[in-house]
Amino acid sequence: MTPTRLPRPARRGFSLVEAVITMLLVAIGLLAMGATFMKLSRSEDVGRQRSEATRLVVDQVEAMRAYTQIAAGGAGVVSWSGLASGEDRISTNAEFTRRWTLGGTPADTMRTLRVDVTWTDRGSEAQTISLSTVIARTDPADMGVLGFPLPANTTLKRPKNRNLNIPVPASDLGNGESAFRLPGTNFAVVFSNESGYVVKQCSLASSVTTITLADLRDCSDATAYILAGYISLNRVSSFPSGLAINTAGLSGMSGATCSVSSATDQTSGNAIAGYKYYLCVVSMPASGAAWSGGVRLAAPGLNSGSNVRVCRFQYPAAAGISANQRNVQPYDRVAESLDSQNYLITDASSCPTVNGLATTLHQTCANSNQDRANDCPAN
Repeated sequence: MTPTRLPRPARRGFSLVEAVITMLLVAIGLLAMGATFMKLSRSEDVGRQRSEATRLVVDQVEAMRAYTQIAAGGAGVVSWSGLASGEDRISTNAEFTRRWTLGGTPADTMRTLRVDVTWTDRGSEAQTISLSTVIARTDPADMGVLGFPLPANTTLKRPKNRNLNIPVPASDLGNGESAFRLPGTNFAVVFSNESGYVVKQCSLASSVTTITLADLRDCSDATAYILAGYISLNRVSSFPSGLAINTAGLSGMSGATCSVSSATDQTSGNAIAGYKYYLCVVSMPASGAAWSGGVRLAAPGLNSGSNVRVCRFQYPAAAGISANQRNVQPYDRVAESLDSQNYLITDASSCPTVNGLATTLHQTCANSNQDRANDCPAN
């Protein structure tokens, strides 16, 4: 009879080898997790340092742009002429080295600027943040003017918050219009403050200096443009008697009324020696019509008995400025009001340069000009 084998009891727990292997795997996992946490912590640290380095770069760029004057100044004064390359060190959440390199010279209107911030992170790896830009030479004294909002999306600044071509002494009527008396007359023109065009012509009840709506009489609607500017002297002691503006050379208009008077200081009200102000109301046959041609300074003294030249301030070409606005003559299809159309009377043999701006010969009233009578009309 075969003896009966009893079953072995089931195993329970781990063997020593299995326990060691399990501990090894756990240890490897913990090491991997620790390495991951350290890497994440380092990345977070580098991110903070990059943010700080970026702030240091921007601060230096803004510091270079924050000059308070153009010419070099004393201690503590940041000037355009005093800007230079440099280096400093800053310790915050790392030891940063900041270097800035400025290109060009103070004579340039624009200079290149490069700012580099370097540091070593806690993993002993070199890090760098760099920025290249350009800084412009702009006089801080002009910043208040540049800060005003631009009217009607143009590049023009408007004195008294109205169109630039309206004469500064014109009185604001309070209804979106301004009125201006032609000097020496009881005739006034009314402007649209927005367009600068003449919209009415009126007579005046009295010789008032500040015109109101109540002072206007016999007004009639009008379509007209303004042509205005200053006349100055060079090497000549006085203006010719009876100085006027001759518009016989204009075409496309229905008439023109011009006046010449002493230029006036808008603050004191006093006449400015050596300057005249002229203004012509160029009436048009219909809205949108244009006129062309040229104007002449006229006076009996220019027609005979003088030996002078009339020079024109013809301004350099620039983006957004038409030839008509630059005072290039003859004018071509003018459909706007024009201001700063300035002239100079001189006895020099050629037209001079005034304050760095060359002038262009406009009329030769010298004895040598055989066409003097037409070039320099008497009236």
